[in-house]
Amino acid sequence: MPSKVAQVAAVGAGAYVGVSTLGSAFVAPSTKPLPDAKVQISSLRGSDSATAPNATSRSTAATAVCGILGAAVAGVSVKRRSSCRGPTQNAAVSRRGRTVAMAATGHAVIMQNKGGGHGEIGYHLAKALQAKGLKVTMLQDSAAKKSKVPYSLYDADLKDATIEWIDPEDTQAYADAAMAAVKDGPPVTHVFDNYSKKPGQIAPLLALTSSPDFKMYTFISSAGMYTSKGELSEDLPIKDPPTGQREVELKLDAALPKKWCSFRPQYIYGPHTNKRGYLDWFLERAVRGLPLPVPGDASQPVNVAHCEDVASLLSSVVGKEDAAGGEVFNCGTSSNVTYKELCDAAGKAVGKDIEIVAIPAGTKTSFPFRPNQEGFYVNVNKAKEKLSWEGAKYNVLDDISAEGFYTKDFVSLGLDKGDIDTSKDGI
Repeated sequence: MPSKVAQVAAVGAGAYVGVSTLGSAFVAPSTKPLPDAKVQISSLRGSDSATAPNATSRSTAATAVCGILGAAVAGVSVKRRSSCRGPTQNAAVSRRGRTVAMAATGHAVIMQNKGGGHGEIGYHLAKALQAKGLKVTMLQDSAAKKSKVPYSLYDADLKDATIEWIDPEDTQAYADAAMAAVKDGPPVTHVFDNYSKKPGQIAPLLALTSSPDFKMYTFISSAGMYTSKGELSEDLPIKDPPTGQREVELKLDAALPKKWCSFRPQYIYGPHTNKRGYLDWFLERAVRGLPLPVPGDASQPVNVAHCEDVASLLSSVVGKEDAAGGEVFNCGTSSNVTYKELCDAAGKAVGKDIEIVAIPAGTKTSFPFRPNQEGFYVNVNKAKEKLSWEGAKYNVLDDISAEGFYTKDFVSLGLDKGDIDTSKDGI
């Protein structure tokens, strides 16, 4: 629908191999596989088999590596699906007639916060890491509501992960629970910290990094520390005195030289989001035929990233630890949209004409993004170049279309009904 504009005066932790049905293979970075691992693989027809050398493996990592390399030789299509519960237990995977005995190639610990804008990250990150062959242990802040998504989905969707609900406010109990959660598993190779906001909170997770097998501590920080406007690259000025997240980055640099990295996310949405305001603001007004008051001329770009893409970017450090070590990366989608495009998309999604009302740039209102004329949006080119991240799979304009999952959820939740508070819209 066309929009009308009005003016107002006011406001690898190891290796894994992907083998196509044509027999081509991709081998991710790894330590050298041991020659005596054994794996039994059925063919795509589910009858013939290929067997690696007849000896037991010296380690689960060797089993995974040599076994999957055996699959590559046999021309079998292999896809990692689940992780192991312990250092000597293989996970049997069956899909479309293929059966592969596999072992995890690393052990990732995720510390997940209680909710908010980052509340959905742990769920998608656990899936992404498992797909890369890692065993996953998630330490979940017990302040999260188990009845709410994504936490209510853990039992059904993360069956192969170990989930421990802990109270991180009690530092000693947090440290004890973290140690207990990993004591029977393989050595921890990766930590993903989606909780800490000040340096004193990282001690329990630092205690998990003492193994010689440890590779990378990944901290989920915040792009809110930048003081610049417009497009944001990692070398631009940040707040001084530093934010708590920046202090965590500095602490990690001192404690784990070249074995830490940080990602600075911005605006995140997803199918199990804890924070709907970024996109609901547009749909709520469009569906009710209300004006959409936007600061400036609505041409400002914004980076609104699907949480699954965020998880994909975070997990790209696996196998790229040397490139990631000691680095800070912006975290978001690889394709920006403008404020006007979001307004128009919302109108099309609900089948109504919309009215964009331009209010003076810089005016603080209910508008969910930065009100300055330049915008405030991250550039993720550094992550794409250093970590070989392929970029986003999702586009927010598709997801808030009439057939998009986000708009469908919006309607199913009844958010298109009733009155909304527009007292802070600035018009």
